[in-house]
Amino acid sequence: MSRVIAGIGIPGSGKTTELKAYAATHGYTYISPDDIRAEISGDARVQSDMRAVWEAAYQRLKDALENEKTVVFDATQYKQEDRRDFCDKAREYGATEIIGVYFDVPLLVAQERNQARARVVPEHALRRMWKRLQDTPPSTEDGFTALVAPEEL
Repeated sequence: MSRVIAGIGIPGSGKTTELKAYAATHGYTYISPDDIRAEISGDARVQSDMRAVWEAAYQRLKDALENEKTVVFDATQYKQEDRRDFCDKAREYGATEIIGVYFDVPLLVAQERNQARARVVPEHALRRMWKRLQDTPPSTEDGFTALVAPEEL
């Protein structure tokens, strides 16, 4: 069985901290578009070649699933259409189980954490992502087999 564990949440919600540790603890393949952006441009803040970033992320997902690896995928996925596309691709690549991990934290908590990060996300972008997730929260209708809170991993 090929399994994907996909993070969902705004910057500062704790996704990377939790998911990276979880993947390392279990020996799972960890994929992060932020890390790929840093590999491609030398700086994770550079947003100029997002097409190449996502092509690389999806290729890594495909390769891992074809090798029957469990994948932990760390991205905001704050847009419903992105979550649906992600789940479709994961299934196309062989995932039989896609677990969405929803890091639903209050905006104020994410804002405080964001200010303490090395890579601060602009306030307007953080609010826009939070609002979008509030308006269209993740659900199994997006294509996830199950949705869990981080503490349920």
